[in-house]
Amino acid sequence: MPSSTDAPDWAALRAGWPNADASTFVEAAGVRWHVQRAGTGPAILLLHGTGGASHSWGDIVPLLARDHTVLVPDLPGQGFTPALGEPPTIDAMARAVHALCTALSVTPIAAAGHSAGAAILLAMARDRRLPLEAIVGFGAALVAPPAAYRDLLAPLLHPLVTAPWTASIGAALGAQRAVGDALLSATGSAVPEPQRARYRALFASRAHVAGALAWMAHWDLAGLVRTLASAALPPITLVHGTRDAFVPIAELRAVAATIPAATVVAWEGAGHLLHEERPAAAAEAIRCAMSDARRGEGPA
Repeated sequence: MPSSTDAPDWAALRAGWPNADASTFVEAAGVRWHVQRAGTGPAILLLHGTGGASHSWGDIVPLLARDHTVLVPDLPGQGFTPALGEPPTIDAMARAVHALCTALSVTPIAAAGHSAGAAILLAMARDRRLPLEAIVGFGAALVAPPAAYRDLLAPLLHPLVTAPWTASIGAALGAQRAVGDALLSATGSAVPEPQRARYRALFASRAHVAGALAWMAHWDLAGLVRTLASAALPPITLVHGTRDAFVPIAELRAVAATIPAATVVAWEGAGHLLHEERPAAAAEAIRCAMSDARRGEGPA
């Protein structure tokens, strides 16, 4: 069995990491962030989801960087950014991302988030931490995972606080090609081999697995959604795949109906990693959301 590592090794993975030349390391919120910054012009912030990292936006960054500054961090506890020194609640992550933008002197006018990354953006918009004109969520994690998924992870989540061995076991399993591939296949998305290899490298890291489990143990999605119903929010476009098994589209539609600023756009045949499956369409969805917001229109 391959051995797991404490944290992903940037020096070892850099050569195969998308947009590595745009990478830098920045101190903010008490941690040293790995963040990619590309292009010039009005800024767009991109946030990955649980278990991911900046590579999730790899094919989208060059498309948006043609006329925008694109900011893509590894969120605390994931990828090459260490965990926060406090429980990674949604609000704590929102504060940390805001601290990063401040440290970089970048004020995004629009943002897109995948899965849990979308939840962070909605918390930031609710608290008016950034003057966002538009938000796009891809596979937005605004509902609890399916029952089978919850039952599988339930024994791992809360003991993580006092049992670091949980992450070690998870990383040892994640290092197995078959296990990593099974996790990716469960998203309902077709992920090409180079991207699968990057995910497997992350899944083999104790620190990365611990970060993902800690997120899930500390997040209150229902509480977040309750606060959004009466919040002053920018237009929110929730782009969702009809094959997303992690966040079923019917459940997302029910949640979105309680958020006046939100509109759901379905992508037929796409899974949970829909922005990785269709990067050109994802970049266009972000551009359209920004354009519609400026015209005062909703998404088509």
